Amino acid sequence: MFSSQRYCLSVLTMSLLACAAGATAGAARAGQEAPSRKPLTLEDLARKAPTEGLKGTMHGVRPGAGYFVFTWWDPADFFRNVNFPLFSGSREVEDQLRALERHQAVTVKGRLVTREGQPPHLVAESVQPGEKWNPGFSATVPAEYPDDLRKELAGKRRIRALVHAMSEDASLLVVEYRGEVVPVQVPREEGVREQVRALYRGDRVELRFRIAEEPRHPLHLALLPRGRDGKGSLTVLDRIRDQHDRERTVEGRLTLFPKSPVLRRTIWGVEERGPDGLNRYFTIFNFSDLKDQDRTDVRLRAAWDAAEGPVIDGRNKYLRPGVRVRVSGKVNNPAANQANPALVTDSSRVEILGG
Repeated sequence: MFSSQRYCLSVLTMSLLACAAGATAGAARAGQEAPSRKPLTLEDLARKAPTEGLKGTMHGVRPGAGYFVFTWWDPADFFRNVNFPLFSGSREVEDQLRALERHQAVTVKGRLVTREGQPPHLVAESVQPGEKWNPGFSATVPAEYPDDLRKELAGKRRIRALVHAMSEDASLLVVEYRGEVVPVQVPREEGVREQVRALYRGDRVELRFRIAEEPRHPLHLALLPRGRDGKGSLTVLDRIRDQHDRERTVEGRLTLFPKSPVLRRTIWGVEERGPDGLNRYFTIFNFSDLKDQDRTDVRLRAAWDAAEGPVIDGRNKYLRPGVRVRVSGKVNNPAANQANPALVTDSSRVEILGG
């Protein structure tokens, strides 16, 4: 939900690089040169937004929670994108936004709004829907969300959550709580912002918070200063970075991340159940031997297809309770914004346990 995302050369993003490199090599063999262009700045996008509009895809669509996040993709660089929270400029546009789906192509015309301490927002004056995303899989059980998160949190001052993202200036933190993705405003205290800068996506944290007065939609929280009990605004309970390069065995439900504008292939994973419902999902990868990776993928796909019972929509993934797997490997999580930690392994260390 922020001004930019930096991609690291982890096992997952390198698989994307391989796809991009293959396309570039193919163009070169055909006597064509890959496009070369000076990267567009935020100011460039602000000029384009009201006229030709910005082309991209929907990163997140949650009408019930009142948030819509749009991703602009740089046509000259697949690995560069900008995420903008969307606000509607009219009731008609609001209805159009509510009809959009995750990863659906869309062109948005409107105004880019930048305010100190906030990521840039896009006020949509018109929306042109494009092709819908077809993941190639479907769920039988829809994703579950709280009925009224504002009401549920009204009497609370502390919650435990999973880190989802951080703004570059550490003025905003985004967490996952009970399936919802919730923005959290960070005070200007340098000590607190330093804590936020040190976070990794997937960290389990405890927040001392209040419900922010503005904006009301979507719901925003705000970190509170240190309390009289001596506890600070933010306590890290479990750092995913501490597991990097360590051997681990994870057993849990088989998880599927379908190909999308971000992932150029289907990725398989395993669920690690955590306290307070703060579950992590480790992707299963053998980057050094892609033929062995293919063998693992074939086995997991066969187990997925043969299993009985539900397929659960996990917002950005699917879960198959009818298939449990045990995976041993070395954890790879070198970058703060890596979507999921990976277990670097081989097919001999991936066990299918059944339901």
